[in-house]
Amino acid sequence: MNWISQIPSILFTFLIVTSLAVGGATGHVQSGAQGTVADSEIFEEVGDIVKIPVRVSPHDTATVNISRKQYSAEVTATDQDGDGQIQIRINTFETQTSGNPSGYSVSSPDHLREVSQRGDNGLTEGEYDIAVDGNAPDSTLSLSSGVFQPGQLHTLPASEKITKTNVIRNASPTPSQIARGDILIAEFEAEGIMGIGRFDDPPGNNGIVAVDSTVGTKTAHTVQVQGEGANTSFREMRISYDNAANELPSDLVKLNITHAGVDSDQDGQIDRSFISSIVNVNTNSEGIIKITTTDQQTVSGSETVLLRYENVTNPSRPGAYPATISLGPNRIDTTVEYGPAATGNLGNGLNVKASTTSSNRFVAPLPFKYFTSPDDDRLYVAMDTSGLNNVTRESISLRLSQSRKEGPIAAKKSATNATLVEPTANMAIANDRWQAGSEPLEITGTTTLAPNTDIWIRVRSGTDVPSPWIYHYPISIQPNRTFEADITEDRIEANEPVYVSTVTRTGPVGPEEIVNVTNRTEQN
Repeated sequence: MNWISQIPSILFTFLIVTSLAVGGATGHVQSGAQGTVADSEIFEEVGDIVKIPVRVSPHDTATVNISRKQYSAEVTATDQDGDGQIQIRINTFETQTSGNPSGYSVSSPDHLREVSQRGDNGLTEGEYDIAVDGNAPDSTLSLSSGVFQPGQLHTLPASEKITKTNVIRNASPTPSQIARGDILIAEFEAEGIMGIGRFDDPPGNNGIVAVDSTVGTKTAHTVQVQGEGANTSFREMRISYDNAANELPSDLVKLNITHAGVDSDQDGQIDRSFISSIVNVNTNSEGIIKITTTDQQTVSGSETVLLRYENVTNPSRPGAYPATISLGPNRIDTTVEYGPAATGNLGNGLNVKASTTSSNRFVAPLPFKYFTSPDDDRLYVAMDTSGLNNVTRESISLRLSQSRKEGPIAAKKSATNATLVEPTANMAIANDRWQAGSEPLEITGTTTLAPNTDIWIRVRSGTDVPSPWIYHYPISIQPNRTFEADITEDRIEANEPVYVSTVTRTGPVGPEEIVNVTNRTEQN
């Protein structure tokens, strides 16, 4: 038999070996068993991330088809870890914003092999059939337009750290007042934003941020750069827009500096201004700004230099462009963005604005921390109010907005407003004559402090004692912002007045009250 007559058997053997090799490396390309969708109905909002759970045989590959009249997509994925499950994830917003198949992924460690998409509008409102491996549809996906509910206010004690667990799980509802120093939290139930917001890389974190990112528009730019390591000292600050792409902001020669200083506590406000020290501002057509001050400026590794200037015209093309910021000899590489993806401090038109009644005190684009809870469509915004001096009785506003100049996603907004008040505690003492060793001193009161705040009842001797003694009795603020204490103390001698007050870690929060200590005979 010559070699030509052996071609069919050689080719057949080659195909078997190739198929086995591919199956062993990335999962079975085809299996006798067919995949199925675990949920018969899936409901989600446009702009959110859809999750489609698919059951397969361990290590199998499945092809999922999502279709409607004007749209269809095929997603092929492999159960890489052999647990018999593949979760297809679809960012519905991304399917609308790119002509290429985009927005599709699978949960790790499974492997996305291929995506094909037909239709120009992506996933919009309506009902879609879901089928697996060419079978008849066994599930439906219903997409609706999301809504924003009114924001809800919460608070945490000043002593708590702003962490995701504390903000989402441990905060207490509050009607409308926040004590200065406590943590203000706005909870937004906002459907249809989890696929829109750039929560992992928000444009508001860039070193240079256009207040309005629209191409070709005249706006203000905010520069933010954190100190590095030990203290950095400088008299010259230099901003360089990279000219490599020939996309520079114009009219730099007309810029007007409105804010310049150091944010010492990361609350988005300038705590040490050096705008009055600026003696020279040089600009050129190459996108370079040089600012010189009379005095040496110093910034530590935990502080941020903030600068804002107006009358700058954005370039004509959208995109992310490199830039550098220099504080004296220290150079920091960063990015500036223009266009729809950079709109809003959270990106793609999503924005949270913080403001107070009297003025816009916040210079940094993101003067707060935020956390998401996608399963229940929640965005939490948390702000430390300890730096808000001289705004007592003013309203603090946090406004969430979603704007779209084009596309199928509608504009939406939600807001919260809280009145900032001084931290105070109003105490009522049931007995002004106290037999300290044998009966309790009954104290009740109300406070503006956040629930679960730790405070102390301070009992001290009279001011005429050369070395006054002081005793502290810890209590915790109740959910309704009240407190109570029953104090029994055998260390206090009879026939002397004591002074009782409420204090926190930072000092007194209420006036002192005088209580006369008596013995049993006098009491009777």
